[in-house]
Amino acid sequence: MECSLQRAMSSTTQCFFRSFSSLSLPPASPSSSSSSSLFVNLFSSYSPPHTSRQRSAVLRGGGACERMRRMGRSRRGSATCSSSAAASSSAATPTTPEEALQELMEWLAMEGFPEQAVKLSLCGEEGIGAIAKYPIQAGDVALKVPESYTVTSADVANHPVVAQPAAGLGDLIGLTLWFIYERAQKKESAWWPFINTFPHTTLSPLLWTEEEQEQLLKGCPSLEEIKQRVIALKDEFQDLQLYFEKDPEVFPPDIFSFEAFKTAFAVVLSRTTYLPAADLFALVPYADAINHRGDCQAYLDYSMEDQSVVLQVDKNYKQGDQVFASYGQERPNYDLLISYGFVDESSLVDYVELEVGLVEGDRLQALKQQVLQLAGYGSPQTFPLYADRFPTQLLTYMRLVRLQDPALFSKVIFDRDVILDQANEYEVLMILMGECRSRLGNYEGGLDDELRLLKNKKLSSKERVAAQLRLSEKTILSNTMTALRNRLAPIRGIPTKGGGLKDPNADINEMFDMVEQVASAPAKFLTKFLKG
Repeated sequence: MECSLQRAMSSTTQCFFRSFSSLSLPPASPSSSSSSSLFVNLFSSYSPPHTSRQRSAVLRGGGACERMRRMGRSRRGSATCSSSAAASSSAATPTTPEEALQELMEWLAMEGFPEQAVKLSLCGEEGIGAIAKYPIQAGDVALKVPESYTVTSADVANHPVVAQPAAGLGDLIGLTLWFIYERAQKKESAWWPFINTFPHTTLSPLLWTEEEQEQLLKGCPSLEEIKQRVIALKDEFQDLQLYFEKDPEVFPPDIFSFEAFKTAFAVVLSRTTYLPAADLFALVPYADAINHRGDCQAYLDYSMEDQSVVLQVDKNYKQGDQVFASYGQERPNYDLLISYGFVDESSLVDYVELEVGLVEGDRLQALKQQVLQLAGYGSPQTFPLYADRFPTQLLTYMRLVRLQDPALFSKVIFDRDVILDQANEYEVLMILMGECRSRLGNYEGGLDDELRLLKNKKLSSKERVAAQLRLSEKTILSNTMTALRNRLAPIRGIPTKGGGLKDPNADINEMFDMVEQVASAPAKFLTKFLKG
């Protein structure tokens, strides 16, 4: 009998989560996301680059079906999603995280859930986490969740209520509808002990008001993207609403409203696990409690041999240590905030994207385009700026963009830091300096302001994560400017034959002095250079 994770693997909805997990941005590599669907593009996310995604008929994605048969219970609860029915079962609902966690553990034990090397526990501000029961060595499997306990698109496709409206909309939308329905059933849902551990909301900016977005994320490059994602969610919901309105008894407006849909989407987004070997998203009890560490190399994945979701740790853990996993090796903080509602202040891979491109009308544009294509780059092209390193490929790209001597084309090498000539280098560094200064000018206040703000214990949770994000991005831009100044120092004056110092770029010096002194000056001037 084919299991439901197997069915999920071959579902047409794979189209959606392939796009959702396609936005991997290795340092200075060409971006590769493309789709005709706005929604698919806007909800791109990161998949770990260290695993090749495979197609297999082994994953069952809807272990729910098999497990429910074993339990002898119906997953349906009732044929409708009644508000009154949901309310009637709420009296005995656990109201604290401790009670919800205890009920989850009792439920899993009753269902025959296998013993694990980690136990679930409340871990302060991180919420539920996984604690080592005994010493665990690097390379050991710390967690193994049988596929029969997972929920994926196959469960959605087999659901008696949400299967039809969810058809063809992709895993995340389908899981969102599944979650809305099952949560509304409360104790009538066979999945209630699991669902009850989900948060009621998250700190994702998708759920902030427009005023909060504008105020807290002013200057952040992600602000416009967040707005577009909310618009895309609205468009998706409008199509669903046409279906809901046909049967308000089954889909009560107060339960299947846009705000409820948007909140449920954010919650599901924060709890789903992407399994690279299976190329799908799943809700995985127990495994979804593993918290993120940016310096961690371990990640949850599907084991075809074990037919389970497993976590093979990358370091040694002592008894009582919290065990971590990575939610993605190259995910910037804005993406973590949107998806999970937190900012990783210790992240070494956070970056700010910079888009550059060839200048329209350049007499050498066609030749430069060929050079870029041979190197695997396009125009425009996006590069990451990091806090502790400068992308060599970005410098090489910009050197080529500003190059006007065809004789120097042979010196353009993308995997090495090769200066073409002093004048070209000076121009490139000053253009990048101006862009960083312009971006910093879009924020309110500087680094010190964010640091002082974060010391304020009265900050709301939204204000705090927003300040953390702004601080991280400002640090990246400030550090990049420092690196650019260090490169500029030996170029500003060079020895001449007469023994004196002469600026090799005197004709453009005055222009770029303005860039250094006036934060708003370069914005208009640099547009044609940075975006062609």
